[in-house]
Amino acid sequence: MFFRLIESFSAVALCAFILASTTATPSLAQDTAEAPGPTVLVQTVETQSIRPSFTHPARIEALNTASIRPTVQAQITAMHITAGDFVEEGDLLVEMDETHCRIALAQAHAALKQAEAAAIKADLDLDRATQLSQSNTVSQREVEYAQAQADVAQAQVDVASAQIAQAEEDLADTKVYAPFSGRISAPNYSVGDLFTVGDPTQPPYIATIVSLDPIYAVGLVDQSNYFGFLAKRLEIQEAGGSIPPLELEAILPGGEVYPEKGTFENWDNTGAASTGTIAARVLFPNPHGVLLPGQNVTIRGQVIEPIQAPLIPQRAVSLDQQGHFVWVVGEDNTVERRTISVGVRSGANWTITEGLADGEQVVVEGLQSMRPGLTVSPQPYDS
Repeated sequence: MFFRLIESFSAVALCAFILASTTATPSLAQDTAEAPGPTVLVQTVETQSIRPSFTHPARIEALNTASIRPTVQAQITAMHITAGDFVEEGDLLVEMDETHCRIALAQAHAALKQAEAAAIKADLDLDRATQLSQSNTVSQREVEYAQAQADVAQAQVDVASAQIAQAEEDLADTKVYAPFSGRISAPNYSVGDLFTVGDPTQPPYIATIVSLDPIYAVGLVDQSNYFGFLAKRLEIQEAGGSIPPLELEAILPGGEVYPEKGTFENWDNTGAASTGTIAARVLFPNPHGVLLPGQNVTIRGQVIEPIQAPLIPQRAVSLDQQGHFVWVVGEDNTVERRTISVGVRSGANWTITEGLADGEQVVVEGLQSMRPGLTVSPQPYDS
């Protein structure tokens, strides 16, 4: 009896399973077929008018820096230096004791007179020897000796003249003038100090002066970006185009924009192997001395004339060994991989030079699950 009940129960269960298989399975298959693909956020490619920009840290540097360093050893008698003052080219900065220089100049003049007198005597001896040689009173050798003596005497005149010039130069160097206009530092010496050239126990210079107008903002650019810029510039030039002019600004540490516009001056003539960078210089007018050497600023560059370019978000662009690519959603909502060429960045977007047309849709979010031919449910991307 027990076994008959088990057999009856098994038969009922088997019938229920067969019924479920013939009724429920088609419904499940139909639901799966009608299920939508994964939802992705897409952006429609659209040509826009943009002014690409960039920012880069920089440091202010002076065009000219000079050390006020006298070339003579003497005591300082007057100092016309106030720390932080603006000085004009040719302003008198330092006066030094002239006593020793004037003595040296007087000695040089006396040496010249003595040399000139010796030269006159040597010339007379030469004339007399020449006349006596014509009557065979003296030998030709004595004439040649007299000629040599005259040449030596003339050389002594030249030496004495050079000593006078040197003494006059030393006397002039007791007054030190500003080599160019700029701001001067605090002096390292005071009136009464003895300045000795080349003395390692003393400060090597009296003060320093830096030019302020104009002034450099120097940014260290990664060498890979530098070579990339050169390659892109060559590509544009070979295609008959030109690099668009930039508007360059300096943003001060407090966030204020410096009112004067800058112009790109040059790249440095060498790169820094230790950091893998190369310096780029931007020249700024600085009529009021607001920018000072050593300050840190941010350079912001922006294209002056707007350019027309198709834009897509940077996050939609992927990169592998084949280059930059995006996932494009077709009219049937299937995705395909598309290789593209990117241009300049504009904020959070990237300009596209090749590979996309206006109106096409690219996937911005949901890139991890993308594969060719996948059907998706596109939704607008809200940046």
